[in-house]
Amino acid sequence: MNFINLTLRQAVSYSRVQVFLSWNSAILFLLGLLINISLGYELRVLDAIGFFCFLCLLERLSWRAFKYTLIVCALLAACYFPFGRTYGAPNFNSILSLYSSNPEEAGEMLRVFPVWYYLVSLSILGIAWLVLQSPARIFPRWSGHHSSLLAVFLAISLVAPLNVFYTKGTFSLLNISYPVFHFVKDITLINMTVNAEHQRMQELATLQDNWHVIAAKPRHQVYVVVIGESVRRDALGAFGGHWANTPFMSSMNGVLFQNYLSAASSTQQSLGLTLTLVGKDQQPQYQNNIVTLAKRAGFHTYWFSNQGQLGHYDTAIASIAKRADNVQFLKNGNFISQDTQDTDLLKFTNGALNDNTEAPKLIVYHLMGSHPKACERTRHKYETFVNNKEISCYLYSITQTDSFLSSLNKQLQNSGKKFSMIYFSDHGLSFKERGSKSEYLSHNDQFQQNYQVPMLITSSGETRHRKIKAVRSANDFMSLFAEWSGIRSQEVVPKYRFISEQPAPPVYVTDFSLSKVNYDKLPQDPFVSHSKIPSRTALR
Repeated sequence: MNFINLTLRQAVSYSRVQVFLSWNSAILFLLGLLINISLGYELRVLDAIGFFCFLCLLERLSWRAFKYTLIVCALLAACYFPFGRTYGAPNFNSILSLYSSNPEEAGEMLRVFPVWYYLVSLSILGIAWLVLQSPARIFPRWSGHHSSLLAVFLAISLVAPLNVFYTKGTFSLLNISYPVFHFVKDITLINMTVNAEHQRMQELATLQDNWHVIAAKPRHQVYVVVIGESVRRDALGAFGGHWANTPFMSSMNGVLFQNYLSAASSTQQSLGLTLTLVGKDQQPQYQNNIVTLAKRAGFHTYWFSNQGQLGHYDTAIASIAKRADNVQFLKNGNFISQDTQDTDLLKFTNGALNDNTEAPKLIVYHLMGSHPKACERTRHKYETFVNNKEISCYLYSITQTDSFLSSLNKQLQNSGKKFSMIYFSDHGLSFKERGSKSEYLSHNDQFQQNYQVPMLITSSGETRHRKIKAVRSANDFMSLFAEWSGIRSQEVVPKYRFISEQPAPPVYVTDFSLSKVNYDKLPQDPFVSHSKIPSRTALR
């Protein structure tokens, strides 16, 4: 640090103070600071100083190189700022989501960001324009000034690699911590990982499953799995939320799991780990999933989805869905502007129930549920005003899911068939801009609430409403599925009775970078109402 400070003082002395510390230099430093902040990494003063020295050096050596570098960095920062503010630095989940999203979902994602995010992005571009309008400061001869700028830049560049070397014993320039460098490196490496995972998924999707079913003794004629979307448990009245927004779940006869945790905090990763057999390498075996297990056991299978079939390529969940005997996606292709509701899936129920087959049936519904932007799900309607319109819509989207489950339950009861139905959500959400007028909910992996989701089981013949308080993990969903459906296989060996109060092992969840994290060590992100006077409106 003393060396850096000394060199900085020398840099000033080698040039005219009025040149180095001019108004233009101040604007350039501000721009560099905004670029550092925008990419989602932790802000470090040394990185800001080093990046500023790099830009100053480049400006004095080649105006053209400086101009193009600044334009690229400013555009990158302006475009990424809303995402960096919401999701942080690039990670496996964000790149995977980019590939698996469709134009409709991308548009909704852009609309959920507060307006001021875009104002900051425009400010970055505006400041970059101001910098480029200033007269070029070219010093054709190499001088002590150039040497000082280069020395500070290189010295700061080595801080992070040397720190890693000191703590871990390995030295690599890839550990340089400048956000722009870090961003490019992360995007490149993560993209390679995502492409490898996609290739693995495609290869597994072509493989025949290798289940070895020992016995199949289903107690019901129809088994239904309803997969919700982006529902955090503390937003449901039936699970302890402060709002009476789940009349069906709160009163139905069946089992509510009070401490069920998702496997991950994003749809593709969570459901990949939930609905498939996970190998010793901790990777989902997409060919061995609940659909193929049910088919091996003699079930006739159905998959009805209000989620996307295609993004940049088939999603992992779509590859599981296509294994079913009967598959219906409400959205097809790029499905731009296809305004579909979860209730549209109910039109497929009677056809599935009335199929002329003696085989037991597995019917899976995949909802859009409460996926951000929530007001798009509810068509801008809400019942109870909490915090702001988006949060109010989120609470009402849960009421819509509750209504869906109620209607589906009636269809099943009216069929006269013995049935059992499971509902759970893939992951929860976190608050962003908490306490402000622009507060909203988004994907995250840093809090317990990102993994706290509802789960229930109701069946024909149930006579009471009960709750299970024992902690249960979606990592063990295949064990539940086997226990629930009466299917025994060599591959699924339950560690405990899922539908009981029997204690389970500590839960580890998968974060955005695919690391296993101890759930108990994560901090809290509670659902807090900031409205001074909550009011009810007439579904406006």
